[in-house]
Amino acid sequence: MRRQDSQKINTRILLLSSVAGFAALLYSAQAAHASGFGLREGAADWLGNAFAGDEAKAYDASTVWSNPAGMALLDSNEFQGNLSVIAPYIKFHGSNTNVLTGSNVTGTQGGNDIAPAATGAMFGVYALAPNWRLGVSVTAPYGERTAYPDNWVGRYQSIVSSITDINMGLALSYKVNDQLSIGGGPNFDYFQARLTQALNAATVVGGTPVDLSALYGDPIAQITGNSIGVGYNLGALYQFDDKTRIGIDYRSRIRHDLYGAQNVTAPAAYGSNFVPLDTAGTTSITLPDSVSMGIFSQVTPQLALLGSLQWTEWSLFKQLDVTARNGSGNTAIVENYRDTWFAAVGANYQLTDKILLQTGFAYDESPVTSAWRTSRVPDADHYDLGIGVQYKLTPAATIEAAYGHVFTLGGKINNSAAGGSNLTPGTLTGSYDLADNSATLGLDVKF
Repeated sequence: MRRQDSQKINTRILLLSSVAGFAALLYSAQAAHASGFGLREGAADWLGNAFAGDEAKAYDASTVWSNPAGMALLDSNEFQGNLSVIAPYIKFHGSNTNVLTGSNVTGTQGGNDIAPAATGAMFGVYALAPNWRLGVSVTAPYGERTAYPDNWVGRYQSIVSSITDINMGLALSYKVNDQLSIGGGPNFDYFQARLTQALNAATVVGGTPVDLSALYGDPIAQITGNSIGVGYNLGALYQFDDKTRIGIDYRSRIRHDLYGAQNVTAPAAYGSNFVPLDTAGTTSITLPDSVSMGIFSQVTPQLALLGSLQWTEWSLFKQLDVTARNGSGNTAIVENYRDTWFAAVGANYQLTDKILLQTGFAYDESPVTSAWRTSRVPDADHYDLGIGVQYKLTPAATIEAAYGHVFTLGGKINNSAAGGSNLTPGTLTGSYDLADNSATLGLDVKF
């Protein structure tokens, strides 16, 4: 009876521990072409130039997202659809300490621990009046699909991290004069997450610690949560002449108040000694705001040069406070992200009347530092290379294709993933190899 009571009490402790990690789990995503947990993939035109000059291009419907003021330069109604395939690579090398036994956690190193994914983006522009344009965008600015094996050595830090973020934006632009245009509008953002991790279970029998995970297997905690938040986007575009223009775009932060459901299950071998409990936790997550500047210059009839500079306020994510609905109180989880810079240069070359070639290179600083790298966000600084081609099918229709590769030096990890009373995941020590390949296909139609 004492053994059963001890195991039941310990199960409750494990449950509260995983609830304490609720906020950290929901802020966990390994990105593709953006640092932190952002996704830059959207339009093929963006990827082809490694996201250089997007704020100042203003030559197709995707400007609704990158700088709504650019809609003022479009001469007709326009619709654009894009499909992206993202194939990241994450490989862990290292070990995890087992604080219950004093040895290392047994298990595999894993393989490529992130699954390929497809995402889409749509943009539309409608001319309301000679100086007014209305635009709509549907994008996926954040997201990931990380899935480690159930028996990997870091399973007590994380297993599955599935993040979905869908943003719908509305925008108006106004052409003030031949040089200056302005634009902006609201953004409605849906955020959803499903995350799992194993729990390192133990109890005390007769004063001796007993590793229940080794005897019966690992209990598994799962968290799901979703929220809708609202933000806005503002932009301005200035034309020096018909060849050169600059743009600036501000994208606001978006707050999500997340309510999550959690359950903890265990292998049948635990029998009545395991008390399955369901509970909930709430936390607030703020997606970062950013300021971007871009330049586009048609230096010759064939060659255009582009550049961008962006600052993102990732330091908003210093700490998350989570409240467990089962009455166990509040928990503060420290992450210590830093603000980041992104810089890119690119070029377009009009090979023929119908064929446009693109390329670009970018540096994307990661908000994750070596001291705070986790298995859910093993991010590092990115170096992006993009190439693309556009083919004009008709005067009104253009098909676009682009490929991008992310180079990164990877990074070391020394992280316990502990939060609140969650003291049993161990310390994950080692390094990560990281890379990404992305391809986008788009169709732009004027009408």
